Amino acid sequence: MLRVARFLLVPLLLIAIALLVLSQTSRPATPPKVLTSLGDRPLVIAHRGGKGLWPENSLFAFERATALGVDMLEMDLHLSADGELVVIHDSTLDRTTNGQGPVAALDLDQLQALDAGYRWTADGGQSYPYRGQGVRIPTFDEVLARFPTTPKVIEIKVPDAGMEARLCDALTTHDQLDRVIVGSFYERSLQLFREQCPAVATSAGPGSVRLLVALNLLGLSSVLSPSYQALQIPERHSGLTVASERLMRTAQARGLNVQLWTINEQPVMRRLLDQGAQGLITDYPDRALQLLGRSTRISALGD
Repeated sequence: MLRVARFLLVPLLLIAIALLVLSQTSRPATPPKVLTSLGDRPLVIAHRGGKGLWPENSLFAFERATALGVDMLEMDLHLSADGELVVIHDSTLDRTTNGQGPVAALDLDQLQALDAGYRWTADGGQSYPYRGQGVRIPTFDEVLARFPTTPKVIEIKVPDAGMEARLCDALTTHDQLDRVIVGSFYERSLQLFREQCPAVATSAGPGSVRLLVALNLLGLSSVLSPSYQALQIPERHSGLTVASERLMRTAQARGLNVQLWTINEQPVMRRLLDQGAQGLITDYPDRALQLLGRSTRISALGD
């Protein structure tokens, strides 16, 4: 029995020493310029440009959300058949346009000939007010050119397709390396992007989120040196609470900006802000702005 205890004691002692060293050498993330430029107030981030209000991921939506007074625009990137970065959420065209099939099967001219406002409805399909109004799938270059100073949250939707390098090149060309946060559900894409574009802020991938949650539960979060600057998480996932008040405090202690998605109801917005959320990614940015007592300027928006 004594020999077993000694056998176990050595690795446990080594683990304890390793954790002590990590806690002494770990460093919190440094807040990026894209976030420090926005100050300390809670951020209103228009999810896909505010998809509850206008056709998602369109120049029209981004223009309206910007005029509304949001802090950041959130958008998604795919690649066309001819290698152009295009702003659309789904891998297929069916849900949001009058087209069908994979985005990657059509070249840019074919994609931009589609009606990207065709499927949008606010009344369950009784009316489609943006059909035939010239709403189309924009290129990422068009978005960068139209909104050069507006902070953006960008999601890489396609791994292993060279999107990371194209994204870095576009941000460099438009001099917007310090105006964006890049995220993805693909850890390998995030790692590759960080290697290719180290000046750009990123958010935690799913593996990094799981690690932070585990360290938080074990009380070992002080050993973490994040390679990312933002924590973008849902309130709940698979029936479990992710965005607990304790986790948000832990994330902020590690220098991370905590942004919750997709938060659409004002009572939930209020509760999460009270618990420590620093940003709300929402389909209805007008509701978040109203809750925060900020003018939405919505009366100034014409039809």
